[in-house]
Amino acid sequence: MKQPFSVLLASIVLACSAQASDAILNGRQILSTSEIQGGLIVHLGCGDGQLTAALRASESYIVHGLDADPGNVEAARQALQKAGLYGPVFVERWTDRSRLPYAENLVNLLVVQDAGQLSTSEMLRVLAPRGVACLQTNGYWAKLLV
Repeated sequence: MKQPFSVLLASIVLACSAQASDAILNGRQILSTSEIQGGLIVHLGCGDGQLTAALRASESYIVHGLDADPGNVEAARQALQKAGLYGPVFVERWTDRSRLPYAENLVNLLVVQDAGQLSTSEMLRVLAPRGVACLQTNGYWAKLLV
């Protein structure tokens, strides 16, 4: 059984710049902090897709971006296609923002920039054993361990 959120919130782990030019650095910092070595990464609130793309540091990762705004989804898709990354990195519109479209224990890294109405228990439901969630709050990332 999973522990309550208050037990799992490890620490504030890194600062995040809102500038798109920092997406690669932020992606590397998130991956380094998470210590995830591969598997499925989900990016909630993927925006223009730059950080989403940066989270695919190697062929060991599949990255799925979700965003509620159809304009963001289209912009992210175009950017990923232009970069030749669409396929192993892909984005979709997230319409039911209270639920994640994954089976239990599937996601290795959950990167949350916009949680919508998503509960902590729903985040924990999809995280694999030893999975990690990195949640952005006020420009900083908090690491949530399972």
